[in-house]
Amino acid sequence: DADVIIGGKRHIEPFKNTSKELIQVEGQLTKLPDMIRARSDQKIVVAVSGDTGFYSLLSYMKKNFPKDSIGVIPGISSLQYMYGCIGKVYQNSFIGSVHGRDLDFASMVKDYETLGLLTDKKNTPSEIAKKLLEEGLDNINIYIGENLSYENEVITRGLPSEIKGKTFSDLVVVILERK
Repeated sequence: DADVIIGGKRHIEPFKNTSKELIQVEGQLTKLPDMIRARSDQKIVVAVSGDTGFYSLLSYMKKNFPKDSIGVIPGISSLQYMYGCIGKVYQNSFIGSVHGRDLDFASMVKDYETLGLLTDKKNTPSEIAKKLLEEGLDNINIYIGENLSYENEVITRGLPSEIKGKTFSDLVVVILERK
């Protein structure tokens, strides 16, 4: 029912052959509320990926708009998807993020069966492997899910010594598992 779809390039791409107004935003978060308010007479969708409850755009939207004006249609989170792909459960896992933040996952891997991590361009699988090796932890299985649910999805498994120095795409989820 939307009149306008706002989002990143990959989020609005599927709608390019519709009659919807498409607005591509990249790194323009502070402009988003004004874009939406300028179209207050229209039905607007802000299309994003990721887990709505985990460092998502939802928190920002709730700060800028009344709660009852926001509807959320979540999909499967990337971590849920990844755990399913590798056939693991996450009830005894730590779920966290190294996307724009520091986390002492090297010491945490001693306390949890698995750690599910959202990554970024700085905290890559290779960097995670490097930190594990610095702590003497080469006995950790690293599962790397790239481009999950896309046609070019790749899931890689290896030890830190095998992962260190390798390059992966930007859309990555990492699961660390104690052997």
